[in-house]
Amino acid sequence: MIKKPITGQVRVGLIGAGLIGQTHSMMLRKVADFTDGSARITAIADVSPDAAQTLAARWPGARALSSAAEIIDDPEIDAVWICTPTAMHREACVAAAQAGKHVFCEKPLAMNAAEAAAMMHALEANQVQSQVGLVLRFSPVYTVIRAMVREPEAGRLIAITLRDDQDFPIRGAHPSAWRNDPAVTAGGTLVEHSVHDFDLLRWMFGEPVRVFCRTRNLRGAAGVEDFAATHLEFTAGHQAQHTSVWHRVLHRASNRRLEVFCENLFIACDTDASGPIIIQRGDDRREAIIPEQDVMARFAESLLRERPYLAPLRDWFAVGYALEDAVFIAGLRGACEIDPGFGEGVKAQRIVETAYESARRGVPLDIGS
Repeated sequence: MIKKPITGQVRVGLIGAGLIGQTHSMMLRKVADFTDGSARITAIADVSPDAAQTLAARWPGARALSSAAEIIDDPEIDAVWICTPTAMHREACVAAAQAGKHVFCEKPLAMNAAEAAAMMHALEANQVQSQVGLVLRFSPVYTVIRAMVREPEAGRLIAITLRDDQDFPIRGAHPSAWRNDPAVTAGGTLVEHSVHDFDLLRWMFGEPVRVFCRTRNLRGAAGVEDFAATHLEFTAGHQAQHTSVWHRVLHRASNRRLEVFCENLFIACDTDASGPIIIQRGDDRREAIIPEQDVMARFAESLLRERPYLAPLRDWFAVGYALEDAVFIAGLRGACEIDPGFGEGVKAQRIVETAYESARRGVPLDIGS
């Protein structure tokens, strides 16, 4: 638990008014509305004055600023949300920590694992709280599947297959032109999108210890790959195959396909949100379906049991961004442990970095600590 909980309203400074900044602004509005005003955005900074002003207008009294420094230097702000392109994360995070601000930082944390570790050190040295935006940990389907594979009757895990695909996110539903600029992005599809997946695989199935990766660049800038295939070996002996693709199918929704084989259980789903889930058990003659309604009921039951402070957001349980923001606000106010913490983001980035090194060298590599 936080040593000095914030009493009353958490005053938030939002750094970055792009796509993900807009998302967190919307989610924090929902958190505030459903939790008696537990949080309020008081300032928004962006290099684009129009973007900052447009987003600030949604919060009465919020100021539109031009730099992260103006937010970090404001003694009236308790916590910052860092929603900038990746290359800007480290400077903002370290400065916020040194100013005594709590930090929510989007993924990937930094341009490399060493930078991410330095950010975590600054946060710890200044005794501020932090959370990383690994939103798939709040997915209803993955939470339910995680519980299912841990049931004794499922038997031991054997194999996992996860495919993650998305239109190259510089247009359409994800218009972020900076993702094709090697100066500000940590890489391509593997780190900028599938860092979520590597964290998910750790969270659901245990610690991976070895990776073998191949990447390909068809249409991105140098160093911005649009394909990666990674084989992961886990401490318990099971294996995972991960495929990450940025394609040119503009109107295809961002999608994930997960398949899991245990000794006595097969599970599959084609959504990373609320269901349905396909299952087949050892003595079943055919596949069965857990419909979306039942997935959500199971998720709500586990969420209310483990995180009862989220009950006011029940109508938003299918929206992971709302839940992760609510957890950080609740944690800052002393209602819960903050999770996932910064260390989880560092670990996910180390897996990605090891995968990139494996692809460069053409050999399997152990994941460093």
